[in-house]
Amino acid sequence: MIDINKLSKQLNDTLIHRQYVMRSGTYLAKYLIYKKRDVDAIRLLLRCSEHDLSKLRNLDEFLALASIVDCIGGMKDISHKLTNDEKDAIKLHWKNNSHHPEHYDSANDMSELDIMEMACDCHARSKQYNTDLLGFIKVQQELRFHFDDHHYNLLLAYAKILTFLTKKDDYSSVVSEKEDADLKFNLNTNTFDMLVNFSEDKFANNYKTDRLVLKKEKNTDFATIVYEIYLLDGTLIGYISLKCNGILDYIIFEDYKDDSLKEEAINKLVEVATSNGIVVYVRREEDKKERIRNLILEKEQ
Repeated sequence: MIDINKLSKQLNDTLIHRQYVMRSGTYLAKYLIYKKRDVDAIRLLLRCSEHDLSKLRNLDEFLALASIVDCIGGMKDISHKLTNDEKDAIKLHWKNNSHHPEHYDSANDMSELDIMEMACDCHARSKQYNTDLLGFIKVQQELRFHFDDHHYNLLLAYAKILTFLTKKDDYSSVVSEKEDADLKFNLNTNTFDMLVNFSEDKFANNYKTDRLVLKKEKNTDFATIVYEIYLLDGTLIGYISLKCNGILDYIIFEDYKDDSLKEEAINKLVEVATSNGIVVYVRREEDKKERIRNLILEKEQ
């Protein structure tokens, strides 16, 4: 069992780091637009907006990284060499993210977009820990990256651009100076237990009722299961989701607002849920969430 404080620390670091990466990505995107590379700028901003989301979507990855979160101080040392334990903990993150050289069989398989996101990632960490970005890249090229000349020079070039563009920006506004204004999570044991017990593997890809088929969507995060609701003829009529904390949320399209249809979908998901209590919400078709009742459906033991 990983210490709850480490889980909180990992969560907070991920959220803060994503803000830094987005800021660096915005600087580099402005440069790309200046160079009339508008499409590349859009692609980079999309990458940065999704940067490291796998840490929040994949529970195994999150837990593995949390186990070494106290080693994150090693990022202040540009010559830090990853230990075997650190490599084992990070390997799932590498597998899920193409902005790391270890994602590929060869670092030289990285695309230029991968390199740009990697530059923003490295630059963001250098801003977070006030380290020498170019020095880090040069040292880690020998220790870890092992790029060919083309990829290495490309990474250095984007790093130099970011260093120049942000020389007057210390990123201090990314994290509020007021302690009570910071977004800080302090996970508790109950929250952690809910996450661990809420495994996607416990839910089937499809469930069938008398008139409906529920088809599981690709998980948006490790704390939510989402199903599309279809009639038996294949007509999509809405969505239903269940969160690890027992919140069931659904929307039925206007043309199919039949109480018995929605109850059929709800009852099926309640039947297979691991939670003892389910709180039901509904969303209007325009996607505004409205709480219609605070009804606890006690599941039979």
